[in-house]
Amino acid sequence: MPSWRVHRALASLVSAGLPRDAARGLLVGVVEPDAVPDLEVRCRGGRCRAVRMRHHAGVPRGLVEYYFNLACFYRARGDLHAAGRALGRALHYIHDGAVKTRRWLLFNVHDEVEREMERLVDALPDLCIGVTARRSNRAAEALCFAYVESRRLVERFISEPPPTRKAARGALWRGRAKKWGLVAAALAVGATAGFPAGLLGFLTGAVFLLWTPGEYVAAMRGGVACVKPRRYVPALTC
Repeated sequence: MPSWRVHRALASLVSAGLPRDAARGLLVGVVEPDAVPDLEVRCRGGRCRAVRMRHHAGVPRGLVEYYFNLACFYRARGDLHAAGRALGRALHYIHDGAVKTRRWLLFNVHDEVEREMERLVDALPDLCIGVTARRSNRAAEALCFAYVESRRLVERFISEPPPTRKAARGALWRGRAKKWGLVAAALAVGATAGFPAGLLGFLTGAVFLLWTPGEYVAAMRGGVACVKPRRYVPALTC
């Protein structure tokens, strides 16, 4: 994984435009997963267990999105430092996911790539002119991917105004009505239809119980709901 200096240098570069407390929280959160890890739920043979997150198996988009939503949640509640911490944790996984540790599927180049990233980080953002920003086992490409994706996420956070508390509550109630309306309809079909349509109705109702409407996410960003990520046990929660 990139060194803390690389994580913090990247976070500092993309923090322009954030409130001061959020920028300070960003520098804390961007290294925090190495000390306070998130967990990933893995299932095999019908049994599931929570294990420490892998840091180079690609960018865990579900966890990154959760921490983005959590940053919005804290911002809506007026806690800008916590908002920055959550956003920083999202950036951490973008940075780690930028590095491919294998070359030609045989050679582990993890240490080599990260030493080179440490050397190159002070050349950002000019380094990325003419460099393809992508997940890579080449330091410049991985570093530019981490920089570009981090900047994109922070700019998204800055540009998306939080919904008002009233709008967030309205979204939550609309989401609940949509979800439970579909559950009730599916169960009604299951109760009245014969087999196998009835069984399908009950199974569909069970699926809708697990479904998270988009309105719930809007409510979370407005600070009135907490939507936990699937497949992960986050260290920082609402």
